[in-house]
Amino acid sequence: MSSPLHLLLLEDSEDEALSLVRELSRHGYALAWERVDTAEALQAALARGSWDVVICDYSQQRLRLRAAFEILQSSGQDLPFIILRGGAEDETADEVMGGAAHGYVSKDNLASLPAVIEKQLQHAAGRRCSAERDGRNNDGLFRSIFQNALAGMATVSPEGRFLQVNPALCRMLGYSEGILLEKSVLEITHAADVAFTRDLIREMRSGGQIARDYEKRYICRNGEVLWAHVATSCISHEDGTLNCLVLLVTDIPPHHQARQKAHQLAYFDSLTGLPNRQLFCEHCHGCLIQARRERTSLGVLTIDIDRFKGVNNSFGYESGDAMLKTVSQRLQDCLARQDVLARLGSDEFAVVVLHARSQDEYSVLAQKLLNSLSAPIVLDGQRVYCSVCIGIALFPLDGVEVDMLLKNAATAMHQAKQRGPKNYQFFSKGMNRMARERLEVEAGLRRSLDLGQLALHYQPKIDLKTGRVVAMEALLRWESPELGRISPLRFVPLAEETGLILPIGDWVLETACMQGAAWHRQGFSSLRMAVNISPRQFRQRDFVARLDGVLRRSGFDPGLLELELTENLVMEKSEGTLLTLIDIKARGIKLAIDDFGTGYSMLSYLKHFPIDRLKIDRSFVQDIPMYADDAAITEAILAMARSLRIKVIAEGVETREQLAFLKDRGCQEGQGYYFSRPMPADAAAEFLSGRFRCRNLLEGG
Repeated sequence: MSSPLHLLLLEDSEDEALSLVRELSRHGYALAWERVDTAEALQAALARGSWDVVICDYSQQRLRLRAAFEILQSSGQDLPFIILRGGAEDETADEVMGGAAHGYVSKDNLASLPAVIEKQLQHAAGRRCSAERDGRNNDGLFRSIFQNALAGMATVSPEGRFLQVNPALCRMLGYSEGILLEKSVLEITHAADVAFTRDLIREMRSGGQIARDYEKRYICRNGEVLWAHVATSCISHEDGTLNCLVLLVTDIPPHHQARQKAHQLAYFDSLTGLPNRQLFCEHCHGCLIQARRERTSLGVLTIDIDRFKGVNNSFGYESGDAMLKTVSQRLQDCLARQDVLARLGSDEFAVVVLHARSQDEYSVLAQKLLNSLSAPIVLDGQRVYCSVCIGIALFPLDGVEVDMLLKNAATAMHQAKQRGPKNYQFFSKGMNRMARERLEVEAGLRRSLDLGQLALHYQPKIDLKTGRVVAMEALLRWESPELGRISPLRFVPLAEETGLILPIGDWVLETACMQGAAWHRQGFSSLRMAVNISPRQFRQRDFVARLDGVLRRSGFDPGLLELELTENLVMEKSEGTLLTLIDIKARGIKLAIDDFGTGYSMLSYLKHFPIDRLKIDRSFVQDIPMYADDAAITEAILAMARSLRIKVIAEGVETREQLAFLKDRGCQEGQGYYFSRPMPADAAAEFLSGRFRCRNLLEGG
């Protein structure tokens, strides 16, 4: 070929892409090609390049087929869109595209691809010529009407770009004809009406609508909002494909605008344009009536963004709003036309799903919604990964009224959050009991601090060489008169989630430092005090100032205070975390990583952080020396820490065999039931006075 074929390839496998390029090269093509696998990369490639053909692998995961085609259409470029598919994907590809693709080629028969490309290149050239002819005809047909009509008129391309505008529309919007012809309808549409307008254009392009009357808002050039009644009609080519849309736009009288604004405020979310809770409940009620009449199922899904508050805190509320808009659009793109998405609250959405035939279909949809957010969202130039958790309640199994379905879906969603990010859960009867218990624990926890129900127990840390007690770790305990003794594994995560960990954490830190100072006055002047600091507590803007206040009030020596932080918190490598760690170290306070080995960090990262000690997690200690894998991990941690001059303490030491293994490998300190269980302060004082050395235990080991 005399000139190269400019090929844009949507493919998430580089090997598959190279295989396709080699096949085309064997057929004599000179190629200028680029591989993309995300929506952002596709948009950028279309904006900067001049392409001849787009080929998309149906099985690629990162960018959905239909979404890719819509991005191509919205770019205004009429390019052949060819899909590569496997045999099992034939029917689903046709169904997904609704016949909108220009060609399909089997991966088992790539030899046919050149012929399909040539055929589609010819068709594209024909479409361009036809469009030019139709455009000239339309100019002649509509010019006199446009110039004299009192109402605003326009023709719009199937992609939503203005082709022609009349003087009346220019006056209504405040734009010149030249500026409007450079814009799309969506660019001058109010944010709350963008989703509706996009869906309408998509539906008319697919033949689902040929005419529609509706009311919407435009943004005028001066920033004012124009409420308008719009009549939209389709003009099609001879083959039935959409040529253009014709818009007739009339201004709505002020009193009607006021009524529309009141309706919009009452029923729609101002940020995303989605239905709000009230409209969602009304719509859901109507769907329930239909489901009862037709004896069909119905599902309500509640969707909550994970750690959304952190986005607002880190990037600001404008970026948080941008994330909400992106999330709402991605979720909307996953739904069928009859399904309704709503925004219920700050970071909570809901969907009512009709006509699903089985629970498996709800599972497929939930996973599809989770996957839709796998691509990063760019906020302030940074790529941020967003995830959600989903709860599902089904009619009539989980409720027959809207309130009950929403309540049970929310319960299932909270259960999904307990399992970690990117999770979905179906409601089950047992969840209500668990939810009630959780509420009881939360209510009791809120009162516990004021009622003096919280206490600190202390567990000694032993120098494995000398047998001396070198530190005490303060451990939080809660015994409720109503609920009994509550495990920290149960109430600490709840305190973290609800924010109660902040006042509780302040109390723990101050009480431990007061106790440490008292023991120093009793003669144990070198005894360290270790205190666990929660991630939420650590991330407070004034955490270091609060720490200074505790040390000042207690008189505790900062050089003998040891803060234990989670591995994932320390290793997140944010600038704020590192600066806080440096501020803490500048005061002489020791830093330890708790439960080391259970996170996702690399040991080599440790050299970047001012860490004094690592605590090997008990899950590794409990099975040494019997299990080789745990023994090998423990030895690796000890060796790396030794090379970085970081001390190591092993927690969960319970047997002589474990102790002997750790001593032989050079572990400096140990902690666990082998030496002592956690004790109240008075018992810990007796332990210090009577058994300040544990040499007998060490010698036994």
